[in-house]
Amino acid sequence: MHRNHRSWVASFGSGTACTRAAPCADFATALSATFSGGEINCVDQGDFGSNFGLTIDKSLTIDCEGVQAHFTGVLGGIVVNGAPTDIVILRGLDMFEGAGNGIVVTGGPTVHVEKCVIHLFPTGWGIFVQTQASSTKAELYVSDTVLADNGFTVAGGGIIVQPGVSNTVSKVVLNRVEVQGNFFGIKADATQVSGGVIQMTIRDSVSSGNASNGIVATGNASGPAIVMMIDRSTSSHNAAGFGVIADGPKTTIRLGGSSIAGNPTGVGVSNGGVLESYGTNQINGNSNDGIASLTPIGLH
Repeated sequence: MHRNHRSWVASFGSGTACTRAAPCADFATALSATFSGGEINCVDQGDFGSNFGLTIDKSLTIDCEGVQAHFTGVLGGIVVNGAPTDIVILRGLDMFEGAGNGIVVTGGPTVHVEKCVIHLFPTGWGIFVQTQASSTKAELYVSDTVLADNGFTVAGGGIIVQPGVSNTVSKVVLNRVEVQGNFFGIKADATQVSGGVIQMTIRDSVSSGNASNGIVATGNASGPAIVMMIDRSTSSHNAAGFGVIADGPKTTIRLGGSSIAGNPTGVGVSNGGVLESYGTNQINGNSNDGIASLTPIGLH
């Protein structure tokens, strides 16, 4: 098999060379043909998942911006693991109709998801961030991406951060992300392990039309602390629960410049959670706005 710094896939591809002159047919073949730190590109639009999941265990960029590669994950989505020094970039993918989760970040590599659409993973999450094995951290950056119609039960939704190893640090930044029509919208879950922290920033993003909470952070006294910043974002028209809720004694959400509307309850806290407001939000038009749950804080 050839080894490339840049490999190519195409709708008419075949073989294992994966060069521009002789592209291969799917990402799995191209992954095997590409050096760590290399890149996979798409010649044209096609389905390069071949109905199988894909595990990326080294530094890699898959960039199909302008072509939008399809990835049908009938037997699974994309799992990213590897070394803490690895960097994985997924750009320009249309992922759909999959079993389980769309993208799983198991800790180790820093992962960037850019200009993707992740939809119709009915039994799982569009993106699942969960430290596993000996991981000490998980780091995810998502931008200009849509997550829609994922998770038809309480076990699924748009995006979840749920550490699976104690005393780890999870860092997640969502920028210009649309989360629509899932079960949960965006969730930070610190109930599975002890110690550590989830640090999450949601900026210029929308969580709307989900079956349950739009944005929720939930934890307990022994689990990781959750520190979430929601800036210039919207959580609206979610069918049940809250637009934004901070649950648990080690959970703090800070809210500024954001719109919360059309939910059963706009904002809320429970079990000692703290929801701090900079006083720059529009929280109106919910069945119950829940403004009394806000703790005012000043601008600095």
